[in-house]
Amino acid sequence: MRLKWKGWTAALLALAVLASGCSGSGGSTAANSVQSSPGVGAGSSGGATEEAGQAVADEEMAAEPLPAYGGASGASSGGLSAAMPQNAPGRMLIYKANLTMETENYADAYSEIQNLIHLSGGYIVQFSEQTSGSERSGLFTIKVPADDYSIFLERLESVPHRSLQRSMNAQDVSEEYVDLEARLKAKQVVEERYLAYMGDAERSEDLIRYTNELAAVQEEIERLKGRMRYLAQNVAYSTVELRLYERTSATFANRMNAGLSERMGDALKGSLNVLVTVAEGVMILLAGAIPIAAAAFVVGAPIYGWIRRRNKEKTKKVDF
Repeated sequence: MRLKWKGWTAALLALAVLASGCSGSGGSTAANSVQSSPGVGAGSSGGATEEAGQAVADEEMAAEPLPAYGGASGASSGGLSAAMPQNAPGRMLIYKANLTMETENYADAYSEIQNLIHLSGGYIVQFSEQTSGSERSGLFTIKVPADDYSIFLERLESVPHRSLQRSMNAQDVSEEYVDLEARLKAKQVVEERYLAYMGDAERSEDLIRYTNELAAVQEEIERLKGRMRYLAQNVAYSTVELRLYERTSATFANRMNAGLSERMGDALKGSLNVLVTVAEGVMILLAGAIPIAAAAFVVGAPIYGWIRRRNKEKTKKVDF
């Protein structure tokens, strides 16, 4: 009995060892098959999921917009070029710059700025000029091609000037433009449907209703197209607002440094101008007083004559 028990014990131990070895080898084989053969069983669906996830990640990275300003390329040595905008692929940016420039010679700077605008392929949208006792100034609103925007600003900085203040900003209208495109396509689909309805309409009431609704849809389509054209135009041409001025006090300082004879001549001219101004004022005053004096004479002369005659009559009575 003891020998039989030992035999059964040994047999059970052998079977347990064999079972553990088979399970270990089977597990490693299954693991290796999943890694090396993703097209079999559950490994196939797992591999496909991973590939789909990687494809989605690649598409998201490709669709992610690039920054508007480049890294090392955007950092320059200084001046206006240090803040120049960089290209932003896939984005619609409207650039605008505001500059205030004090120049030593307004006329020369004005001519040079006009030449720069012509060279850049831009144009002046609006211009106004003012002259006062303290300064002479001009306000420009300039449109330049977006590709030459940075170059134009650099050339403006090269115009001789005493001081220069500047600020720049960019407005991203990419999302608005995409939204307008989607709305335009939807409205165009509605337009096609109404045109089809009008072709199939059998009653005049339906035809009139479809015509009115189609007119409203087409009006909305034109409004969307106009807004899209406006955005595209402002993206293609950047805006530069420039205030150019020259202080006239510098001219007074130059006169103080002039010779004695020139300064005496300027003083004499100033005195003559004062006398002429006073004479003109007196003449204007007299011209304004003539109608009043004439009216007073017409009204007062008869009254004065009547008073004199009455006084004479009183005098005669007293004498008697």
